[in-house]
Amino acid sequence: MGGFFSALGFLTILRIGSGTFQGATAATSFGWVGLIVGAGLALVHWIVPVAIAPMVMVLYLVIITGALHLDGLCDSADALFSHRERERKLEIMKDVHAGTMGIVAIVLVLGAKGMAFAHLSNIALLILIPALSRFGMAVAMQRLPYARQEGLAKPFFGTSYVGLVIPGAVLLVLAFFMLSFEMFFGIMSVYVVFLALILWWYRQMIGGVTGDMLGALCEACEAVLFLAAVVLGG
Repeated sequence: MGGFFSALGFLTILRIGSGTFQGATAATSFGWVGLIVGAGLALVHWIVPVAIAPMVMVLYLVIITGALHLDGLCDSADALFSHRERERKLEIMKDVHAGTMGIVAIVLVLGAKGMAFAHLSNIALLILIPALSRFGMAVAMQRLPYARQEGLAKPFFGTSYVGLVIPGAVLLVLAFFMLSFEMFFGIMSVYVVFLALILWWYRQMIGGVTGDMLGALCEACEAVLFLAAVVLGG
């Protein structure tokens, strides 16, 4: 359970347990943490009046994550769209100031989620998409090297590929039984294509991945999947 509590404490504002931080095994629990985040999102959708539900749901995702992923999205957008060399991109990511591209990225992602929430009514999608997005971060850690010598996300790297098989299989089975076949096929197709493209892009831009880029992946993946769900009739 140490890896799960480490992942929960890192990815959300929830702090349970006081044991040693277990970064090397925490990545295998990213999907489970995503299910918890998604369950909370579904609860907010259920209890909040329809007129303000989209705004409150977006606010919930910002609060429950402590805006951690949004910070990564902002820094990554400023760096990756700067058209600079690799080392300069890494320096830009460490800059605490938000640039134009970072602000635009945050507005687009939050706006996309809000628009999607105004049309989504499928509780299963609200639970599953945050889980798939966070599992995608764990996949990125397996497929790409860490691009820095040191950094906040480095302790998570080194997770065995085998450790992701069970959570990946469970999420796949849950999606299969909780969604219609058409929705399952559509969402999973978009998910696989999105992950493949963004990992390829990260490799081209940096030759690896950083903690900021993992956060950007999570935010972008959520937005893309929620919008895809709306298009698919969710």
